[in-house]
Amino acid sequence: RLVSREATQAFSLLRASFVGAADLDASRLSLTTLPTLGTSWLTPRLGRFRARHPEIVFELDLSPDPQDLATGRFDAAIRNGHGDWPGLRAVELFPSVFMPLCAPALLAAANIGDPRALPDVPLLGRPDWWTLWYRALGFDEAPAPERFGTTLSAEYLDIAAAIAGHGIAIGSPILFRHEIEAGRLVPAHPLAASDGRRFWLVYPAVRQNTQKIARFQEWLCEEASADLRATRSILGPAMQRIAS
Repeated sequence: RLVSREATQAFSLLRASFVGAADLDASRLSLTTLPTLGTSWLTPRLGRFRARHPEIVFELDLSPDPQDLATGRFDAAIRNGHGDWPGLRAVELFPSVFMPLCAPALLAAANIGDPRALPDVPLLGRPDWWTLWYRALGFDEAPAPERFGTTLSAEYLDIAAAIAGHGIAIGSPILFRHEIEAGRLVPAHPLAASDGRRFWLVYPAVRQNTQKIARFQEWLCEEASADLRATRSILGPAMQRIAS
């Protein structure tokens, strides 16, 4: 009888631990994403998600490399690509768009209409994006290495340098819409280009009915749609061709 009572207590404790773990999993959402999107776009908005769903504890990881969602360490991710990740459900957010952005004081000197001309201020950001942007402008030439200023590791750092007046950055007008609206940045040229990729919320397909992911997806898609509409309104035709 004593053995039976101890076994019953042990099973009760084990069952309680499983229930506690399930409750903890249901109330904790762990997301991994790119440093620029996480720092400049997602983090300033998370207060609104917390206000809507105070029952969910949010954990954010920033990594330039895609993390494996099959390990269970992360519930979901925001990735940049074409939406074709095996085993993952991908929900489209907005396009990957970039254009030249600079501080207002540098606009008069932002002579970037020809990749062969040396500008009065250096270029900042990824050379491959600049090459794609110039191709969209009608040039096959890539900008020469001597046209570039300081090399930084992430887009949000290039934008910070541009705001400080250190050069003309190639960056997303969607991710940095608030900086444009606040007047800290202005387009150095009206053309916006794209590499064909988009931002996506992704998570394992087997978890598509999980409530915490569904709630985050609903909120995130609302934020992304509102930002895309607002960016179209401030940039007009520059965004219509690629952000539809």
